[in-house]
Amino acid sequence: MLWIAVHCHRLALDRVERGREAEGPLAVCDRLQVLQANDAARALGVRAGQRRATALALAAALAIVEHDEAGEREALEQVAGWLLQFSPGVSLQPPDGVLVEAQASLRLFGGRERLLARIRDGLAALGFGVRLGVAPTATAAWLLARWRDGGLVEHESLLEAGLGPAPVELLEAAAPHGEALAAIGARRFADLARLPRAGLARRWGPALVEQLDMALGRRAEPRRWFEAPPRFALRLELLAHVEHAEALLFAARRMLLQLVGWLGARQAATREAVLTGEHDGGRHACAPTVVALRLGQPSRDPDRFVAVLRERLAVLRLPAPVHTLRLECTRTVALPGTHGELFPAPGADEEGLARLVERLQARLGRDHVQRLALAADHRPEAAYRIEPVDRPVRGVDVPLPGLPRPLWLLPEPVPLAERDQRPWWRGPLTLLAGPERIETGWWDDGLVQRDYFIAEGESAGWVWIFRTRAGDADAGWFLQGRFG
Repeated sequence: MLWIAVHCHRLALDRVERGREAEGPLAVCDRLQVLQANDAARALGVRAGQRRATALALAAALAIVEHDEAGEREALEQVAGWLLQFSPGVSLQPPDGVLVEAQASLRLFGGRERLLARIRDGLAALGFGVRLGVAPTATAAWLLARWRDGGLVEHESLLEAGLGPAPVELLEAAAPHGEALAAIGARRFADLARLPRAGLARRWGPALVEQLDMALGRRAEPRRWFEAPPRFALRLELLAHVEHAEALLFAARRMLLQLVGWLGARQAATREAVLTGEHDGGRHACAPTVVALRLGQPSRDPDRFVAVLRERLAVLRLPAPVHTLRLECTRTVALPGTHGELFPAPGADEEGLARLVERLQARLGRDHVQRLALAADHRPEAAYRIEPVDRPVRGVDVPLPGLPRPLWLLPEPVPLAERDQRPWWRGPLTLLAGPERIETGWWDDGLVQRDYFIAEGESAGWVWIFRTRAGDADAGWFLQGRFG
């Protein structure tokens, strides 16, 4: 087995900062002291463990956020849900860690180094700074991640040597006894491992021996697997109120990346997600701002969602400042596996067209991007309808006409002159094919009785003309369309 430990060492801070783009001194505090501070705050002298009053004296512009254990637990579950796209074996390690059993995933993701880089870069894009550790046991991987970022033990036989220099306080069962262990010279993992097991368990409890054995692979380590929620619903509080819609893109993009990870874990895709911006309540409260993100085809490509969102936000005017964002996705479809191809496939062109349609709909509105669809009618002016391009295609049983029809039809038929018993348009026209008789429309007061011909002229090219039946009030020749 191969375990990857993900230590979110700045979880309390990242949970807050991932919702803002602007930089400034920020600290997460409990009732008495500073727990975590960002780079801007540390540059001003703010450190973890300081009293709140001391931190404010050092940095007058320091923004303070109260510690929220429930919010951090929720953020840790979001990290775990995103990691499920790499392996179904994901387990929480509260309060700030996630463990991934990744042995079976290495080949799929191009090996250990590529998988680690993908995890690190992906979580950074989500706004989480992490430290990684890799080992054959979960406890060993967790010790390595907390000890030094990138710690690696490749084989179980190397565990004792690889963990030997690690501080003994990294073991949860040893942390309360750090001073007593140091007094007998047990400052490192190797020192602790050399002590008699019976005496170690009698003096400091069996839990310490159990953790030693689990780290070295001598004892089974039961883990509870994390399961992705059946529906995606993410809420992100913004550190400051946002007045302009385009400024929401930074935080919303991270939420979309979270959605893509959830879809990847479920081997699914979606055509629609809903982003909601919440405004302040009170006397002048207004309804939440809802932005629907619709794709032309089911996908879990984050770039497609971001492109649509950027177009929607560019034309959106917020009725009031936004303090919280919510992203929801309720409908998904199974996404079949894909494989690489040496030569471009037709599907690539279809995907490019779908992306173009999505951006046009986001900018112009769904009803303003239209297509022509066939209708069950032989009359040329009624043989098609205009509808939104993403409306499901309805099958229409229309018999094929006897003659080819041009794609370029005139808005209204144009009357033609007749000279020497020949139709005339920019010169005499020669009939090449026909007639194709159309006699229909009696049920809707649109009766037509026409004989259609394909004709050619020196200046006109190929045209589509018809002659009304004798006895009609508007009898004669008419031009209906032109061939390209």
